[in-house]
Amino acid sequence: MIGNIDHFVNRQILLWQEERRIAERKGLEARSDQGAQQPTICISRQYGARGAEMGRLVAERLGFRFYSQELIHDVAEQAHVRTQLVESLDERVRDGISEWMSGLIKRGVFEPSDYLRNLSKVVLTLARHGKGVIVGRGAHFLLDAQSTLRVRVTAPLEVRVARIAGRDGLSDDAARTKILRIDGERVAFNKQHYGADIGDPAHYDLVVNTGTLGLEAATSSVAWAFQTRFAPIA
Repeated sequence: MIGNIDHFVNRQILLWQEERRIAERKGLEARSDQGAQQPTICISRQYGARGAEMGRLVAERLGFRFYSQELIHDVAEQAHVRTQLVESLDERVRDGISEWMSGLIKRGVFEPSDYLRNLSKVVLTLARHGKGVIVGRGAHFLLDAQSTLRVRVTAPLEVRVARIAGRDGLSDDAARTKILRIDGERVAFNKQHYGADIGDPAHYDLVVNTGTLGLEAATSSVAWAFQTRFAPIA
């Protein structure tokens, strides 16, 4: 897995460097030098609601990069690649991230564990570069709500049971048990680290139900909401 993470980090840095060169050729200030978070989409989801799949489709539609929960978790755990990411920003922005993290800790937004510090550095770095869709890990609790479209993806339990049972070859009872366990783990993670109820709609700008809307309509709704809110500055 380390090799894959290294490849991801190296590729991201090359992309960001190319974006900076293009901006400089156009006489514009590069995004990562602006010192402020760029418009970003964060997706929280119930297990089996197809939130990650929808997030990937949104990223493709907007021409954004897609960061899955698993990827964010793995990068946050690896010190050397985390350092590479943070060093892709200039010193002024890195100092800004440190100040932002200190403010979060002082306000009790999350427990200052090593993992959460690392996770925060990764998420904040990705947001400073912008043009990203970040799934899971409570990223929307770390980022500035004024520059983040915070999306919650849901679906009725029985719809999710049928999907997971079919996908994983499980009985309905086994699928339901798996769903409730993973949903519970996500609730506990966000409660422990951010002191927040991940299911509270007040934490989101948009809640979409893929069980009633379907994947295509849900994707369109999120893309439209982002473009409507951030088009003048994105």
